[in-house]
Amino acid sequence: MAAACAALVLTGQVLNVQAQDTLHVARLQDAALSSDPRTAQLGLLRSATNLRLAVIGSGWLPQVGLNAWASHQSDVTNVGIDLPGIAFPNPAQDRWQATLDVQQTLYDGGDVARRRDLERARHAESAAAVKVHLYALRSEVNAAFFAAFLLQQRSAEFDALVTDLDARLAAVRARVDAGTALGREAAEVEAEQVRAALQRDEARASRRASLAILSDLAGQPIDTTAVLVLPTDEPERMQRPGPSNLPALRLRPEFERFRQARLRLGQEAVLATTENSPRLSAFGQAGIGLPGLDQFRTTSDAFWQAGVRLEWRPWTWRSAGRTAAALRLQQQVLETEEQALARSLTRAVAADLEEIARLQAALGEDERVVELRAEVERQARVQHDEGAITTADYVETRTDVLEARLTLQRHRVELARARAAYRTTLGLEPR
Repeated sequence: MAAACAALVLTGQVLNVQAQDTLHVARLQDAALSSDPRTAQLGLLRSATNLRLAVIGSGWLPQVGLNAWASHQSDVTNVGIDLPGIAFPNPAQDRWQATLDVQQTLYDGGDVARRRDLERARHAESAAAVKVHLYALRSEVNAAFFAAFLLQQRSAEFDALVTDLDARLAAVRARVDAGTALGREAAEVEAEQVRAALQRDEARASRRASLAILSDLAGQPIDTTAVLVLPTDEPERMQRPGPSNLPALRLRPEFERFRQARLRLGQEAVLATTENSPRLSAFGQAGIGLPGLDQFRTTSDAFWQAGVRLEWRPWTWRSAGRTAAALRLQQQVLETEEQALARSLTRAVAADLEEIARLQAALGEDERVVELRAEVERQARVQHDEGAITTADYVETRTDVLEARLTLQRHRVELARARAAYRTTLGLEPR
């Protein structure tokens, strides 16, 4: 059992290493979204919304307050009548009162419920805005990933060239030692080898820089030996979206933000209508004061009272209606912005599709050019071994093969990048 557990642990470690050594753009995008500090805003916004909802809900709880006051009056009301055997007391000029007041809402015209709905709509809009900001990370990951992949391929091509020139340099030096070749031929091969090594080192350094950017975006270390894998899906086979086919574009988080903003404006308009609604509440008051409720007492007295209170403003000079109308106009403004975004995305998608078609057509030509250049290089190699052509001619032929392969690799990466841009434009996650 112990051996089996150890084997499982080792297998898991090997799989983990393999997963770390292979980088896919989809996984890096997911890692970038989860590691970005702004992701924590979603939880913070939810907590803040819950607190505000609790504050709004307290409107249905009894409202308790303590009130007190004291004053001195320069004059008081006196009963200016003298009757035999009857003495009217003179009210005190010093007065004070302390009360405990309680008020309970019985009917609020839907104010609390609509304020809750508005707060939820505001939270949904804020969360959608955070997702819009996070979505921009996908494009950043795409740029760094495909740049690193292209540099990875360039480095491999230059590495192969350096190895080939190293073998060619040894052969030329042997010929120089045998007196069948001039010393400058070895110098030409060595110079080309040094130039290729410098270009290889430059590509490796640039790749490390791109991997550093990816590491920072993903929030995890990425080894320089990691292998990047291009996505192989072909999303351009999907239907070309247009302004009349907006559902194909609705996956973009910007459209969800527009929708939530319109809902929030609608809730504000509904809340504005409660301005003309009546409100009914019950109240109670208990306290002690001088003179209390009996104005003719000359000593302090405890008292209480209870009842109901109605508040209603049926006429507010159409302020509620005008507020709602202004909010509806703001909704129309958002609709125009949404339509403009849809048209902009439609143009971007059309450009991506044209770029994909161009690169697909170019790949076939590039592969043919590589085959032809490789065949020429094979013949030149034989001729160089036989001394039929100069070393400079052979090096030029070998350089032509390298340029053809680099062009092929660049077009492959550009095709994958255009496909990724297409999916990102539509709001589709890469596979």
